[in-house]
Amino acid sequence: MQVIFVSIYNFFARNKKLFWLFFIGSFLLLGFTASRIKLQDDVTSMLPDSKAIKTMNSVISNTQAGEQVVFMVSLVDSTVTLPDSLIAATNDYVDYLQTKCNQWIDTIIMQPSGGYEEALVDIIQQNLPLFLNDKDYQVLDTLLQPERINQTLAQNKKLLLSPAGSFYKTLVAQDPVGMSGLVWTKLKTLQADGEYETYEGYLFNNNQRNLSFFLKPKYKASETGKNAKLFSTIDELTETWQAKHKGVEITYFGGPAVAAGNAKQLQTDTIVTLSVTVVLLLLLTYYFFRRKRTSLLMLVPVLYGAVCGLATMYIVQGSVAVIALGAGAIILGIAIDFSIHFLSHTRHADSIRDAVKEMASPLTIGSFTTIAAFLSLRFVSTPILQDLGLFAASSLAGAALCTLIFLPHLPIGGSKQQHNVTIFDRIGKWKPEKNKWLVLGIILLTPVMYKCIDGVSFDSNLMHLNYLSPKLEKAQEEISKYNTTALSSIFVVANGNSNEEALQHLENTTPLIDSLINTGIVRGASNPVVLIPSLQEQAQRIERWKNYWTDEKTQAVSVAVSTASSANGFSSNAFVNFHSTIGKEYAPLDTATTQILYSLFPSGFASDGTSYQSVVSLKVASEYRQLVFDILSRSTDVTVTDRQQGATQLVGILNKDFTNIALYSSLIVFFALLIGYGRIELAIIAFLPMAISWIWILGLMSLLGLQFNIVNIIISSLIFGLGDDYTIFTMDGLIDRYKTGKHKLESTRAAVYVSVLTVIIGLGVLLLAKHPALRSIAFISVTGLVCVLFISQVLQPFLFNWFIQNRADKKFLPFTLRSFFISVFAFAYFFIGSMVLTLLGVVLTKLWPFNKEKAKYWFHAWVSRYTWSMMYIMGNVKKRVYNLSNEDFQKPAVYIANHSSFLDILITTMLHPKLVLMTNKWVWRSPVFGAVVRMAEYYPVADGAEESLEPLRDLVNRGYSIVVFPEGTRSYDDTIKRFHKGAFFIAEKLGLDVVPIVLHGVGYTMQKGDWLLKDGTSSVYIYDRISNDNSTYGTTYTERAKLIGRWMRKELDTIKVKDQTPVYFKEQLIRSYTYKGPVTEWYCRIKTKLENYYEPFHALLPRQGLYYDLGCGYGFMTYMLHWAAPDRKFVGVDYDGEKIETAQGNFLKDDNINFVQGDVTKQDLQPCDGIIISDVLHYLLPHQQEVLLEQCFKALNNNGTLIIRDGVAELQDRIKGTKLTELFSTKLFKFNKTQNDLHYISKSFIEDFAKKHDLHLQIVDNAKLTANLIFVLRKSS
Repeated sequence: MQVIFVSIYNFFARNKKLFWLFFIGSFLLLGFTASRIKLQDDVTSMLPDSKAIKTMNSVISNTQAGEQVVFMVSLVDSTVTLPDSLIAATNDYVDYLQTKCNQWIDTIIMQPSGGYEEALVDIIQQNLPLFLNDKDYQVLDTLLQPERINQTLAQNKKLLLSPAGSFYKTLVAQDPVGMSGLVWTKLKTLQADGEYETYEGYLFNNNQRNLSFFLKPKYKASETGKNAKLFSTIDELTETWQAKHKGVEITYFGGPAVAAGNAKQLQTDTIVTLSVTVVLLLLLTYYFFRRKRTSLLMLVPVLYGAVCGLATMYIVQGSVAVIALGAGAIILGIAIDFSIHFLSHTRHADSIRDAVKEMASPLTIGSFTTIAAFLSLRFVSTPILQDLGLFAASSLAGAALCTLIFLPHLPIGGSKQQHNVTIFDRIGKWKPEKNKWLVLGIILLTPVMYKCIDGVSFDSNLMHLNYLSPKLEKAQEEISKYNTTALSSIFVVANGNSNEEALQHLENTTPLIDSLINTGIVRGASNPVVLIPSLQEQAQRIERWKNYWTDEKTQAVSVAVSTASSANGFSSNAFVNFHSTIGKEYAPLDTATTQILYSLFPSGFASDGTSYQSVVSLKVASEYRQLVFDILSRSTDVTVTDRQQGATQLVGILNKDFTNIALYSSLIVFFALLIGYGRIELAIIAFLPMAISWIWILGLMSLLGLQFNIVNIIISSLIFGLGDDYTIFTMDGLIDRYKTGKHKLESTRAAVYVSVLTVIIGLGVLLLAKHPALRSIAFISVTGLVCVLFISQVLQPFLFNWFIQNRADKKFLPFTLRSFFISVFAFAYFFIGSMVLTLLGVVLTKLWPFNKEKAKYWFHAWVSRYTWSMMYIMGNVKKRVYNLSNEDFQKPAVYIANHSSFLDILITTMLHPKLVLMTNKWVWRSPVFGAVVRMAEYYPVADGAEESLEPLRDLVNRGYSIVVFPEGTRSYDDTIKRFHKGAFFIAEKLGLDVVPIVLHGVGYTMQKGDWLLKDGTSSVYIYDRISNDNSTYGTTYTERAKLIGRWMRKELDTIKVKDQTPVYFKEQLIRSYTYKGPVTEWYCRIKTKLENYYEPFHALLPRQGLYYDLGCGYGFMTYMLHWAAPDRKFVGVDYDGEKIETAQGNFLKDDNINFVQGDVTKQDLQPCDGIIISDVLHYLLPHQQEVLLEQCFKALNNNGTLIIRDGVAELQDRIKGTKLTELFSTKLFKFNKTQNDLHYISKSFIEDFAKKHDLHLQIVDNAKLTANLIFVLRKSS
């Protein structure tokens, strides 16, 4: 990433006109595209794609009833019942509304069936067969019996003589036998709920104190802009009207009113929150940067990102939910985070270019993880989250690219500006990870928070995400009081591509519904097929009617009616129309008639314009609800739902979405960190604080009673996205100190604190919003960010320091996950084995009643076998035992060994069961191994050599030998220190031979003061016995201590020269470059392996003197050649300052190594014993090559060595391989910098140079695939 963005910066820096053209042009293009986007402000669009939820929403939103607004007119004095006064007041108010708001109103229904009674009677009478089903014909047989006809006509006569007789005159004439009564009986099931009653055709609640009427706007509920004008006008008119009618109160509630109020409040909140955010952020950034221009320029990536997000939304789907834009304050807070970090880096970077280089990697990784976390929302099932995810991801992508590509070229000011110290700079110097109480608090509280996670719940009530003004909220409560049945109803919904198809599906299920009614499981059903049969069913009913009225039946009924009419005093032609009713040729209902019937049952039908639903409302007792769901759900023709079912599914979907978001975000962030850092250890150190932060967030939510809802679960992506930004930038500061020794963490932390505050401002201002969806985001997000900041700034540096930095400060190799677990396993094995040995020792040395001496030997044997298993179970450590004297350990002796590691104890005791160690206090008193040591009769040195003679004499007499580490303590640097005399005093007094044992590599495998078990080779060299009467090493124990010590040091040095060639330090070199970037580490691995770990150079150089490594790069060869021969002093020179910083910052660097950044052709070379020029000359022009070699010749001391390794042009077949490697290193991966074309040297050029200066030339050709030759030129004395 560094190479790409630095190259882009360099290109635009050279071509300013192209920069402005590209920047302004891309902004205008994106802006034009974004301007064409369509905004959606329908709250229901946020519903998940669930059948039950979608169906319930369709029932609520798409029926005509769902498009209506309910008005409730009531008397202020609720104790008075004056229905006529309410009717008069309502009529007056409605007239007032129609006068002022007619342009926005479709219809106002004051009497639910008003104007339709006579039309309905006429429709039924004219189309009677279409409303009769099979069961009706069974009843009809009874109605047409002569006796029943006579009774019916007698009742009709009384009815006609009553005051209402004129209304029933036509009805009786057409249907004297009461066939239409079968239809009217069924229609009663479609009447209003029991909480309501009609009075004078108006709808009242049961106590006649509230009158309700319905208003249907001209525009759909989703057209909130137009409906907003309607309701704002209604509010003004109502206020004016109520001022004149003091005793009457009017409230209203309905989907269109709620939608309009939501849209208006969202727009208001968006303007307010974004405005406040911008103002506060400008003030904050001005305080931090103290440059007005900077504060404004910081918003450029934000604006660019915003238009990029909108343009992407338009291209992908053409629209975006307003509520997704309402969360724009979040995106603003995150996007400006990029600007803050970039501009903060310019405060200490040497140039803007360096700032781009420094920021490219962390900002790319950070923005990628945030963007990817938001994109993961596209995989959840909630549309609003899908919208928000795409908008946020595309906005942040635009902001990140703008920050790295365009912002550096804007007039942001020069680099390394003098700046005032702010409170953020002062806080940045605080190191919370050093506070053990904070660390301990996090460790102890995390399990508590984890335990509380189960208490986190989801709010499934969508109304909690709607904004309700105080008036609407009060109206909702009032209307809900009188509509409890509707709130508890079960809805059976049939879907179809037309009303006809939906009715057919519903008719298929109607018999099942009727059976539930007959059994008493369902108390009542409001079924639209009663009023409007499908065309298919109408045709069948017409045919059934024809088949029913045979000639015989028609004749018999006519006679019966005629007889009964005469008997009851009717004229002979009174029922002529009845005969036409029977014999009429019927046809299906026409369109006009059907529309009238639809209008009589608005809640029975729904449509969104593309699909159609027919809806049955069932009244079911609570104990039967699940049974009804189970039975009706078996039908494939309908969907069964209710408010509770929708809410239950919503909670389930939210749970699933929440889990998915957390999982996707976690995986994305973790793998992005893993790829970005190239080490799982760094990924875990960065990710673990985020994971713990999430545990804290959930725990605090549970403790504070905060709930997740369909909107605020976005914070899981937000927290992971921002959290990884903070951890990445913090990690960048930690790694930079570890890599180069620079202390940039303070400034990084200051930028992080500013960033956190900006995001908290961006989120916190949502608390000013009145819309509950936006407020819910604010509460949880601010809580989450505070948790992420606190834990990441405490735990992340603590883990990094403990695992890496603190160890480097002590010159210990950092842990890797593998080495950590190997070490933990080794110590666990040691601990468990010690416990087992302790128990075994108690049995064999304390409780064993028989041969005590034999039992003690068995115990020693177990200790020896256990220490052997301890050493050999550590598979990463190679073991070598060189018994140079064929020592059989049978004859007691004093074995002396050099001491540099805790492992020395295990290595010596594993050699033979009859070896007893002289130990110091900490081993003797060890809580783990101490009891074993004491029971094995190891003797404490603290008692003194003289005091120990008798106890040791007893052991010797029993055949045991004594092991002593004459240095008395472990050596830090793997050298043998001065020998104490005790071992030699004991050998002299007890007449024992001395057996020298030299241990090599053990000190490296486990260094003193460290518990890391490294991949090393532990070698044991057992030498010849030195008898007590051997005077070669002196005759007194004092002389022997000095001379044998000197001899062992010489032997150890000999071993080191033989074994400690550069490859021996392979792990040490790689580990010292681990965690300094994946490219650096893998370059180290590959480069050193290809170079055979610089073994050829090691063989060609003397083991001491001052040497130059020209073109040293990261210093790989410099370090390995120095470690292989510590008396070599090196100065490494390289043109690449970054490589020099890394090499100079190596924690294993000592005073004999130094690195200098500079041009090798201009380097002032001091007199030296050798110079290495490896793969450098071909980067120079021919005359520069000559100048450099001349300077090297002048700097060489007599007998000095000049080593040149480079590609030779004459080797035509192999030079292609050399050029290929250079292509990778200079062009593709940019490992090496070059200013010129490559100029490979010729063999004759070096030969001529050697001849000119009388240098001895040796040519080494050990390359197979490349043309690289090694030229060794030695200067004679």
